[in-house]
Formats: sequence, C-alpha cells, structure tokens
Amino acid sequence: MGESLATQFLKADLEIACTQCGYPMWIRYSEVVVQATVTCPCCFLQVLLVDDTGSAQNAGEVVDQQIAQALKGLLR
Repeated sequence: MGESLATQFLKADLEIACTQCGYPMWIRYSEVVVQATVTCPCCFLQVLLVDDTGSAQNAGEVVDQQIAQALKGLLR
C-alpha cells in the first residue's frame, strides 16, 4: 500500500522568501508542522517557521478524508 496523502503532503516542498533579504528558500511542510528554524542561505537570518493555526498539520488529513468520502459515494 502506498503512502497516505497526509504523508505525501508533509514531504512536499514549499517556496518561501526570506523575511530579511527576500531570497527564495525551499522548505518542507513537515518543517512548518514542527515549527523548525531554517537559515537563509543568502543573509544567514534564522527564520522561525510558525503555523499558528495548525493548517499545515491538518491539511493532509483533510485531503485524505475528502477523498475517502468521495470514493465512498462512487463505490456504492
């Protein structure tokens, strides 16, 4: 059996810009979930990834639930 969509989502990349110099950085959604600190490769600013609403953590689960619900309707 393959990975769940929630797991695939957490492994997905996201591009953000450094808050100080604007340099683009690639991070993983899993880093947002654990609210990691990443370093800008250009200006070396420590950027704290904050997910105040928990949306990154919950997004994969919501997608899994919606697909399961859609498939349930198709397989009746």
